[in-house]
Amino acid sequence: MASLAFTEELVVCFDAEPHTVEEVERMLARTLRAAGYVREGFEQAVVERELAYPTALEMGGINVAIPHCDPCHVERGALCVGVLPAPVAWPRMDAPNATTPVSLVVMLALNEAGEHLEMLGRVIDLMQDQELVARIVAAESRARVFDLLSRHLSA
Repeated sequence: MASLAFTEELVVCFDAEPHTVEEVERMLARTLRAAGYVREGFEQAVVERELAYPTALEMGGINVAIPHCDPCHVERGALCVGVLPAPVAWPRMDAPNATTPVSLVVMLALNEAGEHLEMLGRVIDLMQDQELVARIVAAESRARVFDLLSRHLSA
């Protein structure tokens, strides 16, 4: 698997509460675009893919979403993480007509076809550590979120 960039600038701690899945997705996609990781069509592609194939996962505590789209929209692989001040109702991966409250979003910008399954597996494994997820969601700065995640992603 190709390495994915993950820097402090790719951590978004929302100041204002986003009210919709689309607001969250667009903010994270714009962060990736501003940092030069994705092409112009990435934002809309993520929104459209999420409508067709939702990515929220119930984790038995703090729920997560892992939005992503086709690699053709990606310049360089990266992760962008969004910590939400209040959960957003997000359609579930396993039951698209149902929603679950999501507090942490890990947007994947993958530039190699087929690598999404491996990376999804890694992120899901990491998010099953609900103690870690609770520390991430409670972190008081993007530097702390970055520190917590980068240590575990590189392990």
